[in-house]
Amino acid sequence: MPDIALRGELWDNDSADVLRWCGFRDITAPMDIQAALDEAGGEDVTLLINSPGGDMSVGLEIRAMLRRYPGKTTAIYQGYGASAATLAAAGCKTIQSEPGALLCYHNPSGGAVGDHRDMDRAAEGLRNARDCILEVYTARGGTKSRDELIELMDKDVWISPTQAKEYGLIDEIVGEAQEPEEDPAAFVAASGRRIRLTTAMRQKYQDHLAAQRAEETANETASRALARLRALAHF
Repeated sequence: MPDIALRGELWDNDSADVLRWCGFRDITAPMDIQAALDEAGGEDVTLLINSPGGDMSVGLEIRAMLRRYPGKTTAIYQGYGASAATLAAAGCKTIQSEPGALLCYHNPSGGAVGDHRDMDRAAEGLRNARDCILEVYTARGGTKSRDELIELMDKDVWISPTQAKEYGLIDEIVGEAQEPEEDPAAFVAASGRRIRLTTAMRQKYQDHLAAQRAEETANETASRALARLRALAHF
């Protein structure tokens, strides 16, 4: 059963290219998951998750990929399992967690600029986005009520795998211990701020690509010139 790693923050494909060129390794993009699923070729796969989340739309895209995959899919939280990463996991047929994993289910966040009408529209949009997330969680069946899930998401706290199982958000705890595990929400270890992808970083990456293309063009030109010289030498 092939393992597929979902590590670090979730980013779109283009942004992931820039961040990796800048030296960031612990990120996951849809293209990574799709490539791994293609390589698995329909075999059963296990999605190993250690992610604080990231872009909501990326989590939903990965979820859709996993739902369409013909083989059996199992998600296992083995570190952080939060935010958009929980949306990706929801695409798997079974969701498991290692004991002690830190899980978090919260409301989407965003920003807006403008007058009170813009703020009202932004707030409405965030509530609608929250409802989309609730639809994903409840679509699997067996979860607590919508109101109870909203209350959990409003708290925005880390919960233990045991608590997540009680909410119906995971199916199993791997090698479930006989003794109750400690609640990691008590020490709220911050997962850190989201990586800041700046305009300068994007520009440096574009400059890098331009230089790379120029070098490739120069090498191709030199190769053609050398080929002509060789042809003339044999003329």
